[in-house]
Amino acid sequence: MKNSFILINVLLLLLTACNDESLEETTTELTPIAQVKTIKLQQSNINETLTVYGTVLPWADKVQTISLPYSSQVEKILVNDGQLVQQGETLLTLKPSKDALLQLAQARQELAAAQQAQKLLQERVELKLATQQDVVAGQLRVDQAKAMIENLMARGVTQQQQVMTADHAGMVSMVSVQQGQIVPAGNPLLQLVDKNQWVVRLGVEPEDFDHLQVQQEVFITPVNKPVAQPVKGRIEIITQQIDPATRLLNVFVRPEANQALLINDFVQADITVSAKQTLVVPRSAVLPDGNAYRLFTINKGHAIKHTVQIGLENATQFEIISDDVKENDEVVILGNYELQDGMAVELKPL
Repeated sequence: MKNSFILINVLLLLLTACNDESLEETTTELTPIAQVKTIKLQQSNINETLTVYGTVLPWADKVQTISLPYSSQVEKILVNDGQLVQQGETLLTLKPSKDALLQLAQARQELAAAQQAQKLLQERVELKLATQQDVVAGQLRVDQAKAMIENLMARGVTQQQQVMTADHAGMVSMVSVQQGQIVPAGNPLLQLVDKNQWVVRLGVEPEDFDHLQVQQEVFITPVNKPVAQPVKGRIEIITQQIDPATRLLNVFVRPEANQALLINDFVQADITVSAKQTLVVPRSAVLPDGNAYRLFTINKGHAIKHTVQIGLENATQFEIISDDVKENDEVVILGNYELQDGMAVELKPL
């Protein structure tokens, strides 16, 4: 009986030891190990940009308005809105309107009548029936009629056809007439814009006014057309009033080249408002944490949590501000959502 009791105790001790070992193995297996990717924290240049939108327009002082100084009728229109033209290329043809020809005929009739009256007046002077003052007044009437005819001829009224050509290479920004239309003297026929004289008008929120300055660098990208590289430009004019239609501040940018930009195109512009060299991480490395942000580094296979502040930022990077993060620390950029302070980690290959 005593031997049986001893045997039972031995078996119980062995069973307890096995259970403890099994529990220890289970506990070890349940310890979480997070898989993460990291990069070494480095100092780098970061640019903070302001993203705004706008429209491509011609410079106002580079728009040539073509018109005629007499009433005319449009015969042919040989160009369209937005068409590029070369110097000397024909834009449209016109002929004097009936009103212009009537004005010329009336001026010629007035000259003939004035000359006839002057001849009769001279005969009256010889008969002592008129004074020299009357002769002067008659000659003035003749001179005025001659001046009217010369003016109409100089303006081209006597030409059967007026051919309008481009004074310089450029783009037709607007055709203001239609074929067969009677155009009053001085009314615009079309507008021609100098080549490579575009401007980008941007709408900026008023609170961002203090971030802007003349000659500030801007990168312009068409919204509806992919381009290999954005067009570089610089701020030329910052207006001092709010546009009542958009409630935005109008800023005008001169692009360095226009090859990728089209008149009236809608564009995105990134304005560099600040730049410096500092500790920079990808945006994925920083997580919101109440009123601050958190970031994890790796030390001896474990995650270390750091509370950080954000400085400059752009679309891909953050400047981080912290007393306990330094250059060459291993910063977690992937898998950090699962981490807790002190958690064991396993590095994934990049």
